[in-house]
Amino acid sequence: MNTMKTDQGPYPSGPPSEKLVDFQAVQGLSPFPVALDCRYYIGDRPCRFQRDCPGCPHYSPQGTRILILKTGALGDVLRTTILLGGIKRQFPESHITWITAHSAMPLVPRSLVDRVWPVSPETLARLQVETFDLVLSLDKEPEVAALAMLAKAPEKRGMGVDERGAVYPLNPEMAHYFRLGLDNHLKFHLNRRTYPDLLAEAVRISYDPARDDYHLDISDKDREEARRIFVSQGLEPGQPVVGINSGAGGVFVNKDWTFFGYLDLIRELDREKIPVVLLGGDRESQRVSELHRRLKSPYVKDVGTQHSLGLFSALAENCRVIVTGDTLGMHVGLAVKSRVIAIFGSTQPHEIEMFGRGEKVVTPIECAPCYRRSCDIHPSCMELIRHETVMDAVRRQLALSNSART
Repeated sequence: MNTMKTDQGPYPSGPPSEKLVDFQAVQGLSPFPVALDCRYYIGDRPCRFQRDCPGCPHYSPQGTRILILKTGALGDVLRTTILLGGIKRQFPESHITWITAHSAMPLVPRSLVDRVWPVSPETLARLQVETFDLVLSLDKEPEVAALAMLAKAPEKRGMGVDERGAVYPLNPEMAHYFRLGLDNHLKFHLNRRTYPDLLAEAVRISYDPARDDYHLDISDKDREEARRIFVSQGLEPGQPVVGINSGAGGVFVNKDWTFFGYLDLIRELDREKIPVVLLGGDRESQRVSELHRRLKSPYVKDVGTQHSLGLFSALAENCRVIVTGDTLGMHVGLAVKSRVIAIFGSTQPHEIEMFGRGEKVVTPIECAPCYRRSCDIHPSCMELIRHETVMDAVRRQLALSNSART
């Protein structure tokens, strides 16, 4: 643990203006040195340790100041957390600030990230003043790439934007990742590398799939509430519960499996007396209610869809296996270390890293992936995925989860 040196009076070694500010020069105040460079310093109130700065054993200099810009889809924000392990290996004494969408802030782990800022006028004002050592700009949207250009830092990696508003790669290693967004044939049919591998290479951060994983903090309060909900539904801790996350984002068509596919799958699970929990958010409320109404089984539980991201994650954590499309629920399932069966129709399965905790069920249709926003092909890519195929995958993953517990 780094501690403050006192060989220069109340100041640590180095210029006092960079370490401790002594307010004794302010008329009428007693000497009051403050460590402005400590990662725990807040400024408008005492830090968590409630101690004076000189001699504080918790003093931790910020070290390398890193700014991460990632605001995109919620699932993309969560899967970008795989970079944090490599960042901490490369810059063990680092202070990380992450700018993201307000809705994605709960997905950024405070255990590894010092500050999480929303995209806001207040954040823009801070970028005008603060300096960083390294900026990692990970969004292709011009508005976010522009923030990277505004940030003050000697080194920037990722995406930037020029005077014409055109997004471009800031460093040579980003070129391949950048091209994937412009070349559908390369992205859809030639690429076989995962998103973590591609992204880490693009920003020159080491990545080891054996060590680097999703990072998601779940509060004790959310875990306790999830346990309470499960118990209220007659589910005991440790039961082999299957979570069904039946919805998916609405940007691309055929990201979610069909209603009747899920209905037939749950009927199979019900016949084998395997408990099922219906998961989802606001968009899935109607679908979840209709699935529950049609099945009317004591083994099928509707735990609600009006939950925070933290509580949704805690509910997913209590499921032994999760069946889901290529959506946030898939990334959350992987982050909480459940076994995941991911169903792919119009999106690219090869970019998803399963970390050995599940399997992919991929449509056999030849035109996938397509990332189309509408489709008039029947049967569609998702309609070609049979519930028997998914049920076989559920049986395999339940067996693997059981063997891991024995």
